[in-house]
Formats: sequence, C-alpha cells, structure tokens
Amino acid sequence: MTVRIQEVANEQDLSAFLAFPRRRYAGDLVWVPPLEPWLRHRLSRRNPFFAEASLALFLAVRDGEVVGTISALRDRLHEEHRGEQVAFFGFFETVDDPVVVRALLGAAEARARAWGATALRGPRNLTRVEENGLLIEGFERPQPFMAGHHPPSYRALVEAEGFVKHHDQLAYETPLVDAEGRPRSLPGYLAEGAAQATDVPGLVVRTPRWRRLTQDLDLVYRCFLDAYRSAPDNTPMPRAQFLHLGRAFVVFAGRSLVQIATVEGRPAGFAVCLPELNEAIHHARGRVLPIGWARMLAALPRIRTASFKLIGVLPEFRGQGIHMRLIREIVLGVQRAGYLRMEGSLIDERNGPMRAVVEGIGLTVFRRYRLYERPVAGQPPA
Repeated sequence: MTVRIQEVANEQDLSAFLAFPRRRYAGDLVWVPPLEPWLRHRLSRRNPFFAEASLALFLAVRDGEVVGTISALRDRLHEEHRGEQVAFFGFFETVDDPVVVRALLGAAEARARAWGATALRGPRNLTRVEENGLLIEGFERPQPFMAGHHPPSYRALVEAEGFVKHHDQLAYETPLVDAEGRPRSLPGYLAEGAAQATDVPGLVVRTPRWRRLTQDLDLVYRCFLDAYRSAPDNTPMPRAQFLHLGRAFVVFAGRSLVQIATVEGRPAGFAVCLPELNEAIHHARGRVLPIGWARMLAALPRIRTASFKLIGVLPEFRGQGIHMRLIREIVLGVQRAGYLRMEGSLIDERNGPMRAVVEGIGLTVFRRYRLYERPVAGQPPA
C-alpha cells in the first residue's frame, strides 16, 4: 500500500502525531511516555527555543492509519556558531517497514534541502540537550530523563537508508551505597582535590537562593556559556531558554542539588544534579488528567536516582580544585537526601574532560545513543 506523508497542520494532526508512540510502545515497560501537556508546551510557539529555530512535523499514513512520525529542525544558532549548514531529524517513530522509513526520512530531507542544508543529522528532537540520538545499547534499562527510548530494529532501518555514525552520546551510572546499604565513601583523590580549592581566595560554594533565583540562574548561565564554549557541537543556549528550563528544574530538584561557585563574588563554576524524574513520570503514563498528576506527585518522594546533568568551571579557575569541590558537594548532597544511585546523561563521547570527570568518580556506561548523518541529495557538499 502507498505511504502518504502529510505535514502536521492542525490540532487533530498534532494529536495523531503524539498518539502514535503510545501505540508503537504498547507493552514496552521500559519506555516512559512523556507528559503530553509538557510536550505540547515545548512544541508551541511559547517555547523561547523557536525564536531561533524552525520545526516541521510529519505523519506517515497508510490506508488511513498513522504508521510513523518524524520532524525536521532548523537551528539557526547552530548554523551561526558551528558554521555548518545542517538540519536535524527527530521525533522519529515508525513501524518496522523500510518503505515507511524511507518516506519519513525523505520528507525530512526535502525540508532540509529547502532550508539550504547540506546534511541531515539526527535524531534530535528539539534542543541539543533533549532526546538526542538513537538508542543502540542498553534497551533493557529504563531511559534517563530527557533521553529517548527506541526498539533495537531502528538502528538497521536507519543505517539501511545510508546514514552513518556522526557521534555517540553516553549515559553513565554508579551506585551511591554499598552492599549493606551504607553510603559509599568518596574516592580519596576527590577529597584531596576538593581540599585544594580551600586555597582559592574568596571562593564560596553555595546553593541558589529562592528570593534571588533569577539572579543566581543568570550567574549559572554565564558560567554555562564560558565553560562549554569549546565542547563538541556546542551551540550557546539563549538566556531566555536557559532560564525557562532552569526555573522548572530547580522547582523539581530543590536547591540542594544545584551548587554555584563564586570567587570574590564573580561566577566561577556550577554543578547541577536532578532527581531522576522518569522514576515518577513513569507512573503517570504520560497523562496528567484525571489522576496522572496525583500518581506522579505520590511517586516523587520515592525517587532513588539522582541525575548528574551538568558541571562547568570557567577556564581561568580550572586546575585549582574547584570542579572537585563542586563534585564533592553534589555527591554528598544527594547521599544526604537518601538517593541510592547516580546517573549522568547524556555525555558526548568526544567530550574527554567531562568523561574523565564522571568516569573518575566511578560512573560506567549503561546506555549508548548514536547520532547519524547523511548528505542531502541535490545539494553541494559543505
């Protein structure tokens, strides 16, 4: 039967787009459905991300039934800061049929070509920190918050269409307690490195303040820009977008899982850990109403995994033990809060310094995601 591709153009189309993954993953107990109201908000024009980005959503329809979804994304900030004309495909879900896959990827490529892109890369749903990459290892383990989940069949389907590896993203984990349930001791070198930071004049490591949350998030944002300037595929996140996400995360995480380092009042570094929200979101099964919100709220106190999301130290303050001090405060904080496990995701495999940090405190890879790329047909190479 013929596969027809149609662009999402109205509320009915969007509902069909959001409903398909539920059908695709019916019975998959590892998959955590996203909260639909939150996802709708992220896809709406109220999301500050779309001030510098364009997104097109597509449905694959066969015999009147949706059999796949895909998006095409143009990130103008990425084009400006990375100097490459690349578009991204995302929200990639499909039945196991090469004909459907070819039609979906062809639709994304056609839009990429119209935007002038010379390459199509993905999966990437929206920002570079939300659901990037196709799961290729760790299918039996629950997905981390802000990371995706896919069946093993997707890898062969995508590679059969000529997509090759661009890079991998890694999800790490480590237990925070020993076999007897006691908090694990920190590695000796971590304590020694943290002690070194006490010699930095004017160093203060603290949590954000509720009454000055915007100012403190601004301080973190300045650190974020400078600390990640040289990271692979980094595109500076606009301030409004950072604050939009940051406020929501601090409300969920609480202040104790965010550490800010200043030296003589100037920003020096930061570290962010979050409760692994998917352990609670899983109970809502993607629905807020009528009782999904109550199930999720009831599960929040039972979260036992802390998710180590970001750490950064400004270049001029590196090599003085500040990043070790931030790690120490974060680990001790989550242990005091009763967490039993720490995970870190997603980390670009090319980011050697960040991998050294997480591997140095005992985290090991439990999930691997791959971003693929192929040239856009009919366009000159970059």
